[in-house]
Amino acid sequence: MAKNINNLKANIKNNLIKKPHPWFLNKIEFIRRTTKPLAARASRWGGPSGVALVIFLLIGSFFYPQDEIQILKIRLLNNPYDFKSHLALAEKLLANNQFEQAEQALLLAQNLQITNSANQKVLGETTSSQLQKLWQKKHYADPKDIQHLIDAWEKIVQEKPNYRDGYLQLAILNYKIYENEKAKEYLNKALEIDPNFKPALELQKIIRP
Repeated sequence: MAKNINNLKANIKNNLIKKPHPWFLNKIEFIRRTTKPLAARASRWGGPSGVALVIFLLIGSFFYPQDEIQILKIRLLNNPYDFKSHLALAEKLLANNQFEQAEQALLLAQNLQITNSANQKVLGETTSSQLQKLWQKKHYADPKDIQHLIDAWEKIVQEKPNYRDGYLQLAILNYKIYENEKAKEYLNKALEIDPNFKPALELQKIIRP
């Protein structure tokens, strides 16, 4: 158990500390731009007061607002076992279409869930359900995952040619990756099987405005 926890902690830190975050690089660039003219003024203003102003401005630059993703990453560096912060980070990354990083955050959260499965009071049913919903959200947003889903549903409808829900899923998934002609084709098949299929009729309004 101790070895698993140490491996998990190492994975979390490796995923969080890869490259300097743009926010941090911006601060370094700000310091470089600011130091030169302020140093000249400091020498002209006469010693301590000028130097104090330079230091104040340089330190103050690090207190500029950070984006929420950076804040969550810093929080996880301080507490790698914060399950809810992993979920929050994954949700923000998904919103930014950063699917690879979102997947890493979800995998780390999933590993934490497995590690703490004996103590459900720590995670609770709500957070476990939220993890499942985020995985689903990722699968239906990431083009790579969508293609895997399309392949799976195509096999299903080959085995069950009259499965209207399968054709509806294929219509939705193809529409998500801008394959509109394929989406229409699968939607038509669903409506051929059931002309009154309400979800398919609703999707038809979107695909064919």
